[in-house]
Amino acid sequence: MALAPDWAPFEDRPSFEFAELMFETSQLSQGDINQLLKIWAAKAILHGHDGEFFPDNDAVKAAIDEITVEYTVHTRNIRVVLHNMAASPDFDGKWETCPYQEFRNGERRFANLMSDNWAYRQANIVAEDPDTHGSMLVPVILGADKTTVSVATGNTEFHPLYVSAGNVTNELRRAHRDAVLLVTFLAIPKAPREEENTAEFRLFKKQVYHASIARILCPIERYMTKPNIVYLSNRNCSDRYYQHAIYEIGPFIADYPEQVLLAGIVQDWCPKCLGHPDDLDNMGSLRFREQTEHLKATYDAETLWDVFGVASGVTPFTHRFPRADIHELLTPDLLHQVIKRTFKDHLVTWVQEYVEQNNGRKAKQIMDDIDHQYVLHDVLAQHI
Repeated sequence: MALAPDWAPFEDRPSFEFAELMFETSQLSQGDINQLLKIWAAKAILHGHDGEFFPDNDAVKAAIDEITVEYTVHTRNIRVVLHNMAASPDFDGKWETCPYQEFRNGERRFANLMSDNWAYRQANIVAEDPDTHGSMLVPVILGADKTTVSVATGNTEFHPLYVSAGNVTNELRRAHRDAVLLVTFLAIPKAPREEENTAEFRLFKKQVYHASIARILCPIERYMTKPNIVYLSNRNCSDRYYQHAIYEIGPFIADYPEQVLLAGIVQDWCPKCLGHPDDLDNMGSLRFREQTEHLKATYDAETLWDVFGVASGVTPFTHRFPRADIHELLTPDLLHQVIKRTFKDHLVTWVQEYVEQNNGRKAKQIMDDIDHQYVLHDVLAQHI
């Protein structure tokens, strides 16, 4: 037998539909809603009914505020995805089961993730625990990039989340041999135009973002502290051996705008240090998870925003998992932080100002020639 629909926090379906009509469709003023409710109550009394729909507009708004908003995110099981990677015969000889240090001519050489200092440190932490000693470290590399697809979709926005295992060599990952896979399309909450830029809705979108990623990672959460035997349908790893695996949230690849969202910081601040954006000559101390939690417990929202560049109300998804620190895991954004900021925002602006100050009326013609040469070079580069 089908269960009756749950209209909570509203008493019944008519109550829900009334609130939806007033605030979503008609968008009546507070005075008009109160007047309508008075008329409704008077009608009920005349017909011998002692119940009332809502006493006033404030009661309707209170019921709306109690609604628990849910977003459905369709995702692949990330544990199954990682198992498939580990078991893929294509990865045989290209899957590194433990971190290592490589030297050439007496100098340390960094090539793949498992040769990095971070992987070495995390493996040492795992090895110190008797319950996880000897387990294969599996760094979970994540990547996200919100994008708009205009061709044949009407400028539809997508927010894909990708995953890769840090054990795979860079050579294989660049070859696109199923070493980087799409896990889900993250929800993109929408609101009426007059509300989409409010502080409340912006905070809500950030909370949905982090809650979604945390939920997607849930299948591997228990195996971040307790070994998981990697096999799927009686298949073992690519080297034909079964491995006890410990998952570790690894680097997160994202552009700077997304890094702001991930780190829970203020725009233009650094996601990795406390350096003030107006004082780039002096590097601030490095951010870390415990420090951020302490700042939020000590200072009010305004001080966090102005002094530390921290957005209150945003808890990075990494705070829910062991050993994970979003400030450490974010990778540099070459496009926005180096190419765009250094060349486009600084160098190009400087050149334009120089040309305008020293060439008078010819400045616009010179800038047009520069733009023409840039476009021509870009077109040629695409066809070489």
